[in-house]
Amino acid sequence: MQLRKRTAIALLALFTLTLSACGGTKPAPATPEPTPAPAPQEEQAEPKEITVYTSHPADIHEPLFKAFEQETGIKVTPIYAGTGEIFQRIKAEAANPLGDVMFGGGAETHEANKEFLAPYKPKEADKLAAGTMAKDNTWTGFTALPIVMMYNTNLVSAEEAPKSFADLTDPKWKDKIAMPDAAKSGSAYTTVVTILHAIGRDDNKGWEMMKNIVANTKILGSSTQGPKGTNDGEYAIALTHEEGAFKYVAAGGPIKIVYPAEGTSNVPDAVAIIKGAKHPKNAEIFVDFMVSKGLQEQVVTSLNRRPVRVDVAPPAGLEDVSNIKFLDYDMDWAATQREAVLDQWKDIVIQ
Repeated sequence: MQLRKRTAIALLALFTLTLSACGGTKPAPATPEPTPAPAPQEEQAEPKEITVYTSHPADIHEPLFKAFEQETGIKVTPIYAGTGEIFQRIKAEAANPLGDVMFGGGAETHEANKEFLAPYKPKEADKLAAGTMAKDNTWTGFTALPIVMMYNTNLVSAEEAPKSFADLTDPKWKDKIAMPDAAKSGSAYTTVVTILHAIGRDDNKGWEMMKNIVANTKILGSSTQGPKGTNDGEYAIALTHEEGAFKYVAAGGPIKIVYPAEGTSNVPDAVAIIKGAKHPKNAEIFVDFMVSKGLQEQVVTSLNRRPVRVDVAPPAGLEDVSNIKFLDYDMDWAATQREAVLDQWKDIVIQ
């Protein structure tokens, strides 16, 4: 009897121990696996497109844009207008830019509107000539463009041809000279400021001469009309930039180029990225392409323009720069005084 009792107690103890081991305490919960951080999203590639505002005429911008599209696969939508008109549009669109690049117009006009441009330093900036980039990288020179006089050799002999800006004030040239409106054309604005620098910027002598030149001049709506009209015999003389005249020389036209005796400027036309552009990476590719060695060589051979690269030779037949008198052209003054200059220009033109 005692044995049975002891056996029952032992079995009860063993049963209690088993229950305790199997279910009396809950196991510690497993440590959860850490949630992996989300993978960084790749930057979405820009569509292969770009909108370029340009003041370059079709015979210049079309082959360049075609070359860019073939090289990069980026489609260009060009919007053409005068330099002044384009910058007015860029200013109006500042809160929601519709263009990506401004291509064309004198560098001082870009400088005057730099608040609407985004800084960018081209990849091969070290190959560009001194003075062909903005100090803050808001614009980059495309080609060098000295201001010149051109005349039609069928209408004007070499002996009577003007040699200086002062010669253009002679009454015999009444209604025989052409130049574009400085309020619309970047090259015309450069022409006006060049004459002011050559004759007298701060003593009013430059404006007096400008007034006398305008009295003999047909003021036109675009920078291409004067050179074409002079080549065609509509005008005897035109004030323009070197490329506008040399294209007709290279084509065998009856044109001679004169570099003014008082001196001239050598302001580049420029290319710039519009601030807030919707395709900024494509715009950078565009700027790099326009100053690349291959494209600058095309500019020389196909467009007869002076390159901005130091490793590309200028077109054969252009005057060597060592034979041209260049003025100390104040780019900052031309930019900051643009509004005042154009106000005075308008006063002269509407008289």
